[in-house]
Amino acid sequence: MEVKRITVLGAGLMGHGITQVAAQIGKYEVTMRDIEQKLIENGMSMIRGSLQKFLSKGQISETEMSVVLARIHPVLGQK
Repeated sequence: MEVKRITVLGAGLMGHGITQVAAQIGKYEVTMRDIEQKLIENGMSMIRGSLQKFLSKGQISETEMSVVLARIHPVLGQK
């Protein structure tokens, strides 16, 4: 059985990084779940900022950045 989709619990310092690496390098569909919308928004903002740095250095294209972001599915979870 091949794993194609994973879930990361938490969008904080570690969670957003794990989410990005899984979506960017592992090419997984990633559900990033947290208990507060603000935490999800901050996590996505940090991911976008990190990808923007890769883009500005010419390490990824705008298309690649869009594809990575499309693989990430932020979800508000229960406490």
